[in-house]
Amino acid sequence: MKKQAYIFDAKTLVRQQHSGVLSTHSQTVEGYPFGSIVPYFMTSEGDLIIYISQIAQHTRNIQADHKVSMTIFDHLADDSQASGRVTVLGDAHLIEDTLVAEQYFSLFPQAEGYQQTHDFMFYKITPKRVRYIGGFGKIHWINKEDWLLALENWSKVSNGIVVHMNDDHQEAMQLILSHQFNVEVKHIKMLTAFCEGVHIQADNKIYFWPFDLPCITSTQVREQLVKATHQARAALTPQAC
Repeated sequence: MKKQAYIFDAKTLVRQQHSGVLSTHSQTVEGYPFGSIVPYFMTSEGDLIIYISQIAQHTRNIQADHKVSMTIFDHLADDSQASGRVTVLGDAHLIEDTLVAEQYFSLFPQAEGYQQTHDFMFYKITPKRVRYIGGFGKIHWINKEDWLLALENWSKVSNGIVVHMNDDHQEAMQLILSHQFNVEVKHIKMLTAFCEGVHIQADNKIYFWPFDLPCITSTQVREQLVKATHQARAALTPQAC
């Protein structure tokens, strides 16, 4: 399996999930790891963003030692040993970023009021190294140089794609969701566009639809969306006898 292919598979898995096990260095039981379940999203570059309370135990642990790991896996898989999982080892630091906040709250709208009640803040986990297991015999270490991407103006490109799809291609998104996830919805909205795929909100549920291959330009994203729309229309249109 070529390196770029398993990196793409690993990132797709991270995009498809919405929470992971955050491991920090315990300050109350010295020398032991402390695990907690934390929602996250991954930036276009490949960093993980978490939104955590300043009074939480894992936050206090991070403040004392910023070295952490996040383990991400498909919690619905029948066999967790045979399914894919990703462990990101990295450094967690407090950040303030308006764009990050907008992206996070679009995916986790219920979290927007947490700051006023529980003193939540954003932390960015910058990967040092990534471990990907795609199943039995598919085990890879990924260096940060290969994991992290430097995409200039991607936020502008992504926003343009999202606005265009929401304004002009509601039917196309409905077709894609119907074909890919077998769901019929009344209200649909694209939330994000990343190199590995897009998040689409269908009524009250969010789906991540992965691309066939990584896209680093708006043209490549458009080609993937057009292709998926044509495939969905062909698959869903009754054939004449």
